[in-house]
Amino acid sequence: MRIVSIVSQKGGAGKTTLAINLAVAASSDGSRVTIVDLDPQATAANWGDRRQSEHPTIVSAQAARLPQIVSQLNNQTDWIFIDTPPAIGNTTLAAVKIADVIMIPSRAAIFDLDTLGATLELVRMGQKEASVVLNAVPHRGQDAEEAKAVIIGYGTQIAPFTLGHRAAFQHAATLGLGVLEHEPSGKAALEIRELFGWLQSRF
Repeated sequence: MRIVSIVSQKGGAGKTTLAINLAVAASSDGSRVTIVDLDPQATAANWGDRRQSEHPTIVSAQAARLPQIVSQLNNQTDWIFIDTPPAIGNTTLAAVKIADVIMIPSRAAIFDLDTLGATLELVRMGQKEASVVLNAVPHRGQDAEEAKAVIIGYGTQIAPFTLGHRAAFQHAATLGLGVLEHEPSGKAALEIRELFGWLQSRF
């Protein structure tokens, strides 16, 4: 069983987008996949309610129950993706401590990058390391390269693949789909495949 926690202090960073699309990517190869939604806003769970598929499985949970839930899922799933609320606290720390891999989505804007320090500090409190995934990167300009320079300054790893600012992510989510299902030959789907391939290599 592989456990991936997706964390960020910043709201709108793309945690749920990352969780649901990586979960769909993992499901596409026949793996058993569970999304654990720790966010009180239940965005991932609401996405699951719109789906016409039973996969991936979605479990709404509280942080205090996370170890028990993961233990119960031990022989029932191959992947767990944990979606967390936009805050730094006990819920995020619980997700950090139980994870094999931690991903921090961030937009390339400076206001988003400014919040990385607090998120990374929490990750270090959990005695873990994380990789930053640049999300909603504009198609033009030097935003991604400038953001990578800032992230390097934090002394943390950057995922080698980014997600562009693409309408397909929003359109797919509205329909209860991942971009691999909505536009399998589109650029957003290609980016998710690349990112998921890199994630697989982390195990």
